[in-house]
Amino acid sequence: MRRSQSLTLALLALLAVAAPARADVFGQISLASQSTVSEGGSPPQQADYAHDPAISGNGRYVAFDGSFGGVKGVWRRDLASGEVLPVAVGEAADAALAAGDAELPSISSDGRYVSFTTTAQLDPLDDLNSSPDVYVRDMDVPVYPVEGAHPCGSAASCDTPAAPGAFTLASAQNGRASGLAYAEPSSRLYGAVAAGRSALSADGRKVAFVTTAVSNLDGEEAPETPALQVGVRDLDAKTTTLASVRYDSATGLPAVSASGREEPVSGSEGGTTFGAVFAGASPPRFLPPTQYGLTPTVGASISADGSTVAWMGQDVGAQVRTLAGEELRPHYAEPLWRRIADGPQALTRRVSGGADPASAACVSSGESALTQPPTPSDPCEGPFVTEPLSGIEGDPLVDTTPMLSANGQTVAFLATAPPFGEGSFGLSVASRPSDLYVSDMSAALPRSLALRPLSEIAGADAENPATDAAIVDLALSPDGTEVAFCTQRTLFPLGTPAYVSAPAASVGLVELFEADLADETLTRVTRAFGGGEPEHPHKPVAAGVVPYTQFDGSLSPSFSADGLTLAFSSTASNLVYGDGNTPSVESVGFDGSDAFVVSRETFGFEPPAQEVSAAPPDPRLAPGWRLYVTARSRRDGTVQLEASTPAAGTLRAGADARMGAIARRTGAIARREGRARRTHHVRRRAGAAHGSARPRALAQTEARADARGLVTLVLKLAPAYRALAAQQGGLSAIVSVTFSSPGRPTLHAAMPVTFQTAAARRPSREARMRRARASRPTRGGGR
Repeated sequence: MRRSQSLTLALLALLAVAAPARADVFGQISLASQSTVSEGGSPPQQADYAHDPAISGNGRYVAFDGSFGGVKGVWRRDLASGEVLPVAVGEAADAALAAGDAELPSISSDGRYVSFTTTAQLDPLDDLNSSPDVYVRDMDVPVYPVEGAHPCGSAASCDTPAAPGAFTLASAQNGRASGLAYAEPSSRLYGAVAAGRSALSADGRKVAFVTTAVSNLDGEEAPETPALQVGVRDLDAKTTTLASVRYDSATGLPAVSASGREEPVSGSEGGTTFGAVFAGASPPRFLPPTQYGLTPTVGASISADGSTVAWMGQDVGAQVRTLAGEELRPHYAEPLWRRIADGPQALTRRVSGGADPASAACVSSGESALTQPPTPSDPCEGPFVTEPLSGIEGDPLVDTTPMLSANGQTVAFLATAPPFGEGSFGLSVASRPSDLYVSDMSAALPRSLALRPLSEIAGADAENPATDAAIVDLALSPDGTEVAFCTQRTLFPLGTPAYVSAPAASVGLVELFEADLADETLTRVTRAFGGGEPEHPHKPVAAGVVPYTQFDGSLSPSFSADGLTLAFSSTASNLVYGDGNTPSVESVGFDGSDAFVVSRETFGFEPPAQEVSAAPPDPRLAPGWRLYVTARSRRDGTVQLEASTPAAGTLRAGADARMGAIARRTGAIARREGRARRTHHVRRRAGAAHGSARPRALAQTEARADARGLVTLVLKLAPAYRALAAQQGGLSAIVSVTFSSPGRPTLHAAMPVTFQTAAARRPSREARMRRARASRPTRGGGR
């Protein structure tokens, strides 16, 4: 008794501390791009605009680029205190010199470190050019005094020299603190850039960036490394690693120059030089944001643990192993992945593509070119239908940077190519809207099995964004089980993840969605505070015309480490009550965007209230839920069943027997009656089961009961066993009968039966002879 009580108490204790259950429901959206702390007697204020939010892993801080009181740059909001602090900002009149053009922040897990790109020389000792460079700000080191009408105070205070250690130059030379040198040092348009949200490791000490100009990233003194290379800076070790390296097909390893350095990727075609990172026609220029939208940029993601880097690659054939006969033009693009923690000999791998030459099946096949036309049985076939000579998987108009899980083993990315075997509605790769995918980078998995589509177009009407709007932005939770994405699309035909939210009544602003791969659900996250559709003022349009573009609305999603909180930006003016920065309809380039946060609802364990209910009423008499079955052997070798059913439903009956015993009995009968030849075919059919105790199905049938009553079924032996019903004694079996009706328990019955023809009922020849001898008269004439 004591043991039972102890067990009960232990179970109750476990229930009391049970972890809250998360749901596919998100709570009220709140505004992140506003200060709730009064500074210098002025009231708290909302940002003029805010773009590109990134939430810290602990869910406390949100970094974004935007403007407060005319002061532009990167800011950080403390969600707990409501305080907004400048990260790297400057007056609008002198923005470039005072980091007013800083943008695209990433933030460490604890919110202490923020990376960004700017042309400002925040480290004048080491940054000797006016090109864009990547910096990391340590928020524990104060830089700007906060006074006056806005967080930055006056223009003079914004230009205050940075304290030592406040800013660290990340786009720097290997083994040195000095910044990279570029072939055009006077250019403010090309240099090094970092992607927003995904460029910083969780501890804030490793930064991934991409060069957009010829540089000395490879370690040489003079800028000779082609543009569009991926670099990773370790701020503590002061080392810069070239992550995008050329693949040497002769050795099967990353290529190494005569000086012992890994070689960067460089290809040319038609007078254009291609680097490792996809950038469309040419590297994008670094420009401060002028209005809301998805700024075409290049970038690379680094995993939270700093072990892995991913980028949308071009000149793919120079970076990874390909088939000997596989021809890929330099501008063809697909996502690439490299685990830099494995050292200099770590290979760059394909996340997806039209071929999978590294799979074990392809290597063992010795195949040098894909089968034409493509077939799923080809061991070298990849997960995508691609057009390597003209098409691309990347779209320069959307966020092409792949996103990584915390350990780097899961990749989420956008692609325009359809998965192999999926209908393309006649659209080419170049004209197809981008869709969302995740891929598992486990080495043992073929790429086709590793890929999972999370969205799929529902038509081929480019004028219908409900079915064909592009997925334009994405984020991946650190554990790799949740994917957030942004699109105008309202129809999601894939069965999994299942769409569990009410769809928008019509196409409107770009909205935020979240796919939960653990629950296999797809949830629409954005909604107006009053429950309607997200919107902002717009000029009148004709009926049926969408008043918003495919980049107007929600963008830049970002997950906290636990996956429960999402940060994002949006131009919608009705997500929170009192949104006060909405421009007028006549404004050019509608902005007024803000950074928002929203959390997934969690439900803790609550013990149910206990009460004693009233005595139940007298039970009503109702027919019992039972099944009655009788069986009768018929002269033609069949068995007739009569079943009494309690309601409408389906009856199924099947007979089986143990064929080993049947085979032995058949052989014995044949030997005794001297009919071995006549029963040879019977023994041959049963011989495969001779000695086996496994039952074999002999006959099956089913019938429909339309109401409570009697139903007749006839079981007829399968052709292979009908000869056994003609043997002496017939064929014994067990009949199982089931009755099923919607919403009620399934009923079962079983009984022995014999399949026996009329011939099997006649006495054998030996029995007839014994009977005849017994009936003959004796010699004495008596009987």
